[in-house]
Amino acid sequence: MFQHTVELLLQGHTICQVSQPDAYRYLSEASLLEKVNDYLRLINRKVKVIEDGLAFVACYCTIEEENRSDIRAQLKQVRDIFRPLVNFLDLAMTALVHDCAMRAGDTIRLSELLRGIENEPTLKQQLSLLTNKGVFKTNRSDIAEQLNFILKKLDEHGYVQRMDTGSTIYQITAKMNYIHELIDFINDSESLKLETQDSPIFDDAQSEMF
Repeated sequence: MFQHTVELLLQGHTICQVSQPDAYRYLSEASLLEKVNDYLRLINRKVKVIEDGLAFVACYCTIEEENRSDIRAQLKQVRDIFRPLVNFLDLAMTALVHDCAMRAGDTIRLSELLRGIENEPTLKQQLSLLTNKGVFKTNRSDIAEQLNFILKKLDEHGYVQRMDTGSTIYQITAKMNYIHELIDFINDSESLKLETQDSPIFDDAQSEMF
């Protein structure tokens, strides 16, 4: 389990009870977490614990010239998906009449999402705008196909996990909780000098969703 867990961390996975339950249980043991950390420190990495053990991710111990471009690339990926992700969550929360911010462990059912959107012109327009550009861009015009495309993209990026093969029920992973920490880091970090960092990535209204 040690090797498998280390490989997941180095591949950039956010390990939580939803996405990788076996590796999550492994890292939840303090002695095993320290064993993994001892190994990762040899390559200038460590395990970052998210929200008191909600999830685990690997990060660099120090920012150096040789890893700066890798960090910049990773953070740019986060910036690219953040606004579309926030817009989708806003859409989903409205369609599902979900009062609280969606967090790790919450479920999104495609059938319920579809019912909440298909008879609401405003939500249909929001969905159309969301799928017209960026990471969720698609030529599909059918609402169900658009939603399915978005959920599959979120699954690919690790923000949700399909509950069973062929299922249209997805469970939110802890990566959704972690992303706002990354965004805070991006907005506060001047040393990386990201090309896309012309302005803060989210406003107060968007950040409240997290």
